[in-house]
Parts: sequence; structure tokens; C-alpha cells
Amino acid sequence: MTPHLYVIDLGRCTGCRTCEVACRDRAHLGEGLAWLRVETTEAGQYPHPRVVHRVVHCFHCAQAPCIAACPTEALVRDALGLVQVVGERCVRCGACVEACPFGAIALGDEGPATKCDGCADELAQGWEPTCVRACPMRALRYVEEPAWAPPPRRVLDESFGPQAVGPAVRYLKRPGAEGG
Repeated sequence: MTPHLYVIDLGRCTGCRTCEVACRDRAHLGEGLAWLRVETTEAGQYPHPRVVHRVVHCFHCAQAPCIAACPTEALVRDALGLVQVVGERCVRCGACVEACPFGAIALGDEGPATKCDGCADELAQGWEPTCVRACPMRALRYVEEPAWAPPPRRVLDESFGPQAVGPAVRYLKRPGAEGG
């Protein structure tokens, strides 16, 4: 299977949270659990302040620290290269939650650890992930890694998270923005 990337265009994201709602609905997540979140920060200074929105979910890292941290091998990489939770192996120790540098794994009140599954069932049917399909601004994309390159005159934002773990995500900076 060809490796894929999530490409998130910070110049297109308006912070509408449609991706959050679509993900929560698809996964039937209860209150307090989220596999995807939109973080909003203020940037710039008067007279040119701005708000920056950043979509954050499991990045299915190449060197996923959650997999290494799990004492029961409840986190595994599937045939598509996505990091998955094998619920019946999870003992709720929280090691994966602590190990994830992106805060993408949660423990609810009961049941196994939970996280973005990359919409593996939808990918198997040839669809894009739910969050990508739901975005009205087309700020999210799911692309083949070797074939993808940033658009001309667009800069990658490498400031988010530890790149050493190989997250399968690339953020495009807002055009003309310093620091994303």
C-alpha cells in the first residue's frame, strides 16, 4: 500500500469545526471524547491580528510512540499503515495517552483507549476520510505521499509537533503568514 498523508491547508481552514462534528458522528463518540479537534490560537499584532485554526487528530506516525509504549500490544499498524487500537487487548493503563505527542488518544469513562482510526473502513471502499469529505473549505486532503508536493509559492509549517516521529501530516502555512 502506498503511504498517504493528511494535508491541512491553514490558509483555507476557517475553524468551522465541521470536520469535528462529522468525525464525532461517524465514530458515534459520546460526550467528552473526540478523535479530531480544531485548535484555535491568536497570532500577529495590532493592527494586523489574526486567528489561526489547526486541525489535530492521530497522525498515524511512522515511528508511532504509542505503539512502542503499549505493554499489551493493543496499538498496531494495519495493512493501510494506519495505527489502530485492538480493544480487547487494551488494559486502560494510559501509557499510549502519555506517549502520544499530539494528544490524539483518549481514555473515556469505560472501554479501551480510543483514537482516530483513519476511517479505514471508508478507505477500503475507495472513499476519502470523513473529515476530508466534510470540510466545506477543502482545507483537508488525503493524498499519496510520494506523489504529493506543496503547491507553488506555498510553505510547509513545520512548527507543529515533533517531526522525529514521522507524522503522516503536512500543514501548509497561510500565504504571507509568519509562523503559520
